[in-house]
Amino acid sequence: MRYRMIYLMLLLAVITASCRHHPTMREMGIVLDTLQATGGVALTDSVESPRCTVDIELITIANKEYAPLCDSLIRSGVLSPEYLSLTDRHIEPKEAVDSFISRYCNDYRTFYSGLFTDEGDTATATIGFKLRTDIEEGRDSILTYRAHITNRQGAVTTDYTVCRNLDLPRKRILDLEEVFVPGYQNGLCDAIAAQLMKQSAKKSMDELRAAGFFNGIDIYPTSNFLLGQNAITFVYVAGEIADREKGEIQVEVKYSKVKHLLKR
Repeated sequence: MRYRMIYLMLLLAVITASCRHHPTMREMGIVLDTLQATGGVALTDSVESPRCTVDIELITIANKEYAPLCDSLIRSGVLSPEYLSLTDRHIEPKEAVDSFISRYCNDYRTFYSGLFTDEGDTATATIGFKLRTDIEEGRDSILTYRAHITNRQGAVTTDYTVCRNLDLPRKRILDLEEVFVPGYQNGLCDAIAAQLMKQSAKKSMDELRAAGFFNGIDIYPTSNFLLGQNAITFVYVAGEIADREKGEIQVEVKYSKVKHLLKR
């Protein structure tokens, strides 16, 4: 009887494991499309005029049934400033990109035309926007989406990454509350602190704060995260939780460390 019981438990484990299989992007027939576009405008008619330039490579899902998800993605901070928030009408990716470039260049001329009076300020009045995106397969039929954004204004260049998680079965962008159980905050903060201490070779929170991390602020899980296959990665932009000189900070927490906090 005991052997039959063990056999039954093993059989149930195999059945459960098979039920937990999540289809891959290929199995779901997902087709990706890359939209490339550039634009720009000179501030004056002079050859030495300052300019605004825009350079975009935007990956989207080509399947028609995911059009609403792509619309939400484009409006989620991937294209910033968020001009598309001015309308609720569904916009195709190409129309969205063309509209963004046109509005960005028009705003540039409107703002800087009243400020630029000296050819010596050409460098200061030269700006640019660059976007590169990539998609990877994460956990549970989720696609992780990264938007690498570079804003240039004169001699100052700012780089940051916008992270989104696309739940393919539900056709929606996930937030932390949809990933973790209620009351997850304290446990997740502890896991982030432990991993950041490990990455920084620090033995305590006091040492971590002394090194400039979360100095004067409480630890928190950023909404800028990626649900990878083996870990959740929190991506903090430069200057968010540490000195700007430290750059972008990524904290990768293994699912095994927070499995008691996950909804699934």
